[in-house]
Amino acid sequence: MPGVASYCGASSRKNPKLVRLRTARVIERPAAQVFEYIADYRRLTEWVFGITGVRAVSALDYGLSAVYEGSVDLGPKTLSSTARICGWEQDRLIALESLAGFEFTATLRMRDESATRTAIELDLVYGTSGGIAARAIARGLEPLLAMAARHTTEKLCSSCAKAIAPNGNQKGAG
Repeated sequence: MPGVASYCGASSRKNPKLVRLRTARVIERPAAQVFEYIADYRRLTEWVFGITGVRAVSALDYGLSAVYEGSVDLGPKTLSSTARICGWEQDRLIALESLAGFEFTATLRMRDESATRTAIELDLVYGTSGGIAARAIARGLEPLLAMAARHTTEKLCSSCAKAIAPNGNQKGAG
């Protein structure tokens, strides 16, 4: 499967240093149901660590090229960004890249393990540009972002399983 840069312009903002974090888990639901849950941006506050809000800012609010604004509170630092969906493979992958604000790409891959189990992988790549002070701040953020990525995948698993009944019916977003 192609890497993040194949879906998104990971180097489009000319960042000299990118940091990659990866986490993986298994959700006890079929990939189609997991994808449907993940693709609903209104549910992000249920499972993305620290997200304080997200809103669609383009005519599209679903699928390839949809654009969103959001903020993530990491305790000592709040990161805001405008991002667009740059990769979309039904029931397999959703990828985002930042257009403004905190520089990142995030890719969620889904793979059937069985008819009722889906392996997910979160791949987060973020930039650490700027001078010495900016790089020091970025180094300080790395453990927070690693913890946030792990928590996000764990929370995705539990929230998705709770939101989708074993028969496939989804409870309302929100």
